[in-house]
Amino acid sequence: MILREFPDLVWLKSQIAQGFSNRLGWGNLPLDAEGFPSAIIHTQVRECFRPDVKGPYTFFLNLRGNSQCSVDQQTTRIDEGHYFVSNNAQLYTLQVEESAAGTETFNIHFGEFFSESVLNSLITPADMILDAGTEKQLSPVLFFNQLYPRDETFNGMIRSIVTAYRKEGPDKLRFAEQMTALLTYHLQQHHQIARIVNNLPPVRKATRVELYKRLARAMDALRCGFCGEISLDQLAAEARLSKYHFLRLFRMAFGLSPYQYLQQLRIEKAKVLLTDRHSPITDIAAGLGFDNSQSFSRLFYQRTGLYPSQYRLRSK
Repeated sequence: MILREFPDLVWLKSQIAQGFSNRLGWGNLPLDAEGFPSAIIHTQVRECFRPDVKGPYTFFLNLRGNSQCSVDQQTTRIDEGHYFVSNNAQLYTLQVEESAAGTETFNIHFGEFFSESVLNSLITPADMILDAGTEKQLSPVLFFNQLYPRDETFNGMIRSIVTAYRKEGPDKLRFAEQMTALLTYHLQQHHQIARIVNNLPPVRKATRVELYKRLARAMDALRCGFCGEISLDQLAAEARLSKYHFLRLFRMAFGLSPYQYLQQLRIEKAKVLLTDRHSPITDIAAGLGFDNSQSFSRLFYQRTGLYPSQYRLRSK
């Protein structure tokens, strides 16, 4: 289901505490089963504060504007180019700071039993599925609480959900397939991260996972602040590592230095901004943190083989 407003917080927390045992959703909508249901909150708000919600697997994203999500005493800013993930039964706090323009949220909550069933079907070999029959043998899948880039594949799935609902209205089968596709996509991202974790140097897996979490915090800081100034000291502090160890492990994990990754983020954002023919290139350069449009143009040419004005003409 897609909701056009945030459910009342007191009601929601009460329903979560009771496991939705009455099988009623917001507005007394009948539910097919107990447990937190699959739902998308697609609404526009000028501000909101929803503290300490024990949700299911959730993708937090915005079609317009920014929000903040806090889990495990860490707060992450979510812009229009990324989504953030919290795990099943993990407490989160969602906040949208007051602004005149407001924020258009598109927060995706995967049903409590739906998500576990889908994820386990994706990671369980076919012969084991056949042997298990209809018995539920679910083991939890834990994702990393971090920002994930929204590529064209992901954005295409989001557009498809919005368009289908607008044109055809609600449909349970279509909605379940769309939610399954999103979980499948994200599990692929999770597998890529697992490969990065396995390539980190410590022998113990728990240590590698902790190192990756620290590096991911610095990566999120880069993704949130790539348009402004950000120092090596700041990034190392985010990761709680010495500057030397941070630089070495960051390059080992992501194949680029922090500065190289920062420049890559700026170029990718520039490509999006250049599709707007009314934005002067000098304004785009300044907004991305470049000292002048000449340095921006040189870097853009080095990375793409085209100057910004040429890229803009080709992207019409």
